[in-house]
Amino acid sequence: MSGNPESNPNDDLRVGTPERERAIELLNGAFANGYLDVDEFGERSSEVHGARTRGELRASLRQLPAQPQLFPEEVTAGRGAARAGGKPLKLDADWDTKRRKGKWKVPAEIVVTSQAGTVDLDFVLADFTAPVVELALQGTVATIKIKLGRDQHITYDDLSTTGWSTVKDKAGPPVRPGGPMIVMTGHIGAASSVVIKRP
Repeated sequence: MSGNPESNPNDDLRVGTPERERAIELLNGAFANGYLDVDEFGERSSEVHGARTRGELRASLRQLPAQPQLFPEEVTAGRGAARAGGKPLKLDADWDTKRRKGKWKVPAEIVVTSQAGTVDLDFVLADFTAPVVELALQGTVATIKIKLGRDQHITYDDLSTTGWSTVKDKAGPPVRPGGPMIVMTGHIGAASSVVIKRP
């Protein structure tokens, strides 16, 4: 089994059935989206079933955009350290529209609050100052538009929704691996919407 060049302090932790099932799910997605051929998929699936540690399991997803999604709690822990050195960007869009587009600096933390407003975040040409960005949302009757670049990842497992609110992910997987990760957290309610897409 090939090793992962990027070591992680958790690489020696043992893994069990839930972690292996998550890895197979991510490999299935990579295969379905053309990142792996049939032979590679079979080889990596065998690696998953034989993995005993996080390092071995992580190696089965080497060079795939989905690798950071294997252990989401590590991303959560990492973003706290990443934002320790900088100020968050705060965008208040109550009955208003706030936009960021073109070449703008993305800090490690963005806090968005919106009541009956629109926030439009275009990350395509943005300059990321950290590998993991926390995008914290608090919205009521809000519209949040997010445009991702070719190598940027996004997760929204930590974003809760109520009152017919929706998250529409039209972006699909990144075209190439290795880009920054945007982690959406917080809560949207009262028919708010988040729309994610790529150019």
